[in-house]
Amino acid sequence: MSEMQHDEAEKIFRDDFLFIERTKKVVSKQEIDLIELRIEYNVLAEKYAQLLKNAVRIARMGDKAQKKLIRIKEKLDSGSQSE
Repeated sequence: MSEMQHDEAEKIFRDDFLFIERTKKVVSKQEIDLIELRIEYNVLAEKYAQLLKNAVRIARMGDKAQKKLIRIKEKLDSGSQSE
């Protein structure tokens, strides 16, 4: 990955990297009260739910693209066989 692509990826996922840092700070605390822990756990669960939703969407897009490529390949194969 080029330096420019790496920078773009960091910009796109900037909030996610910041969230990881936030969770590391929470985990590193020697003492944390139950309310704060519940709040952080809830935020983590929400982030995970969004991540899962995005993963499902990406998988569907990949499946559609794969089906389209298979159809195109079949058309090309049948066209070359008829010649």
